[in-house]
Amino acid sequence: MPLFHSIPFPPKRRRDATSQEDHQAVNPTYEPWKATYWSTMFLAYTLLPLSRDILLSGKFSMGSRIRDGARRCSRTYALMAAAGVVGIGLLAAYLHDLHVVPVLMALGNTYGLVLVVLLLGYGLVDVPRSWWRQASPESELRRARIVAGGADEALFDAVWELQDCEGSIDLAAAAVERVGAGSGSGTAAVKYAAAISKLLEWRERTATLSPELQRRRTFGSGGGGAGGSSGGRETRRGGRRRGGHHRLSGNGGGGGGGGGDDGDDGLPSLDALAGLGARLKMAQADVVSAEQKWNHLIERARIFGELADEYVPPPPGAVPPSPRAASTSLLSGSGEPALGVCCCCFGKRARSCWVRYLRSPTYRAVAVLTATLSGMVLWSEATLTLPVNLSPFALFLGLSGEGEGNKEESQGGLVYQIAALVPLLYMSLCTFSSLFKINIFGPFCLRGNRQSTGVALVFNAQYLVRLQFPLIYNYLLMLKYDTSSTTCAFSKFYSNIETVPFFGTSFNSYAPLLILALGAFTMCNGYARILSLIGIDHEDALLLSDKDTLDEKVSEGIQLIRRHGEREATLVETEDEFCGVNGGGVAGNGASNGVGGGTGNGDMGSSLSSLPSGGARGRYSGEMV
Repeated sequence: MPLFHSIPFPPKRRRDATSQEDHQAVNPTYEPWKATYWSTMFLAYTLLPLSRDILLSGKFSMGSRIRDGARRCSRTYALMAAAGVVGIGLLAAYLHDLHVVPVLMALGNTYGLVLVVLLLGYGLVDVPRSWWRQASPESELRRARIVAGGADEALFDAVWELQDCEGSIDLAAAAVERVGAGSGSGTAAVKYAAAISKLLEWRERTATLSPELQRRRTFGSGGGGAGGSSGGRETRRGGRRRGGHHRLSGNGGGGGGGGGDDGDDGLPSLDALAGLGARLKMAQADVVSAEQKWNHLIERARIFGELADEYVPPPPGAVPPSPRAASTSLLSGSGEPALGVCCCCFGKRARSCWVRYLRSPTYRAVAVLTATLSGMVLWSEATLTLPVNLSPFALFLGLSGEGEGNKEESQGGLVYQIAALVPLLYMSLCTFSSLFKINIFGPFCLRGNRQSTGVALVFNAQYLVRLQFPLIYNYLLMLKYDTSSTTCAFSKFYSNIETVPFFGTSFNSYAPLLILALGAFTMCNGYARILSLIGIDHEDALLLSDKDTLDEKVSEGIQLIRRHGEREATLVETEDEFCGVNGGGVAGNGASNGVGGGTGNGDMGSSLSSLPSGGARGRYSGEMV
């Protein structure tokens, strides 16, 4: 709704609309705009942060979680209230009049505009570059292999931290059972019983992990030699990590979560148990995020490995991939048809033609198109402060709006709306896609394909709401659209911030110039260089290493991805054999080869329920990388 209603419409000759009040009267969206703005601002700055802290709270009842979330948000609320009071006071002293609404709008716009400048400056360069980079499967495959080591280490750390939390919960429950909370008052016994019951309930959410995570859990605890030659490397990595901040329950250090708050009788306090619950929620979110990142990386390596026609043969003695696991080839198009047998042949040929002949040219064409749009946006932002209108988008709008005086007024209006909507949508894409790339929310960053948790959605929703209005206002200023003779409701409503000196006027014109500097900064990989200096393992920062380091990471990534494929192929073989046994004589000889025969797929839904469930089970074959 905000994007649609912010589109400026061509001026129309109306004799009864000459003042601001008349413009507001003839535009039916003015009052809805006010309601939309204030309701979403209240949502973004009050309800969503409170909901986020409530979801992250480790308290054991809804009332206590709400109180804990309100307590956590009170500091932010106090800072916002202090900023509002100071701003209102300074403006009242400057103008000798009291203005509350303009100050609140100017504060929200200033905060949002700073974020828009940061994200838009990054996205205008990153979006075209990512399209161009994906047109070369070889470079993307190398990139995936380079970052595989960091993703593997992050997944190990996340699993071990979760195991630490589970060990701490077990020790806390044992302490409560040993001391006997029921020896005190009845209220205390009930509270301790409810707290331990809730902790154990939360713990059960991740009691059964996927085979990939379970392997890391048992291996991280000091178990077995699974993993082959990679065991030495992973053991050394695990020893370094555990010597730092990890406390594995197997070593007896997992009870440190509430040690500082234990009473004289060794019984952990309720606050310590609540802190342990919050820590468990964060550890579970870290595991989900790390696993999704790892699965996405494996999928990227599989896809770009096929596109690059690279084949790394498995080592001697490795389990060969089953035909079902290897049936997802993009080049051969031999995967199972999604729309039935009738369109199988056509789907195979279309997919093969797309991958072999059309994909790279199409991606490069999209990269050129987005780069052109980015250049036009940067030029428009650079000329924002000039007295003349040099924006290419304003020129297109002027040409498309000339049809308003013709007989085909409706057709001209549609063209005008499309011409106004395209650059706004592209700026929104560049701004909001940066939230995916710049993982400022850690484990609560957005993930694709309906994989984001509720806390992640709340985290990102509050920033999306905060950014939409400053982005729209910047777009209107970039067009230098004359709203004095139009009925643009958003422009009329948002002009209230012009009452505030500097932050409501010139700041909105000069701050977007930083987009040029940030765009050049991103073009020169400045963001990645800063992360590299700080020591943060980021995908772009890893690519700035020297050649020998990169070659070493590529070799390590090849081994990690290939071993993952071997494990997945082994799991698929086990599933196929299990399905063949349950399918009786239907599977025939295909069961010995890992294929369930003609009706094996029909029995798979019921037979796989007894096997461990993996997030990407059966999708990756050992022959890919």
